[in-house]
Amino acid sequence: MTDRRGTAGIKGMAQIAIASSEPAKLSAYYRDTLGLDVMLETGGMTFFGAGGVRLMIGPAQGAEPGDKILYFEPEDFAGAEAALAAKGVAFQGPANVLQRDGAKELALRPFRDPDGNGLAILGWRPVSPEPVRG
Repeated sequence: MTDRRGTAGIKGMAQIAIASSEPAKLSAYYRDTLGLDVMLETGGMTFFGAGGVRLMIGPAQGAEPGDKILYFEPEDFAGAEAALAAKGVAFQGPANVLQRDGAKELALRPFRDPDGNGLAILGWRPVSPEPVRG
């Protein structure tokens, strides 16, 4: 078997998101029943620590309840964008800037796999002229 790891500049899974029609109720299940630790709650979303991967539960804005999105962390955001585009990935618009911290920003760039599953790269990059939308 050939080791193709890193060919698109992806270093691992950063986050999994679950869309919910009742995010507070679903978050209570993951917290109280499964015992996951809450890392952060903001904007109707709850982020849990789940073995090195964040689990985010939030409102189903533009998604169906139960939809999941896999977020991959790139080694180099711009390099991963270019490598994925070269492999035929059609991004769903420009990157969304979620947060700024000094000379860097946290950006998210969504796309879909061939079966239509929601995917995104999520990582830090140098500050761009894009407005913060997160």
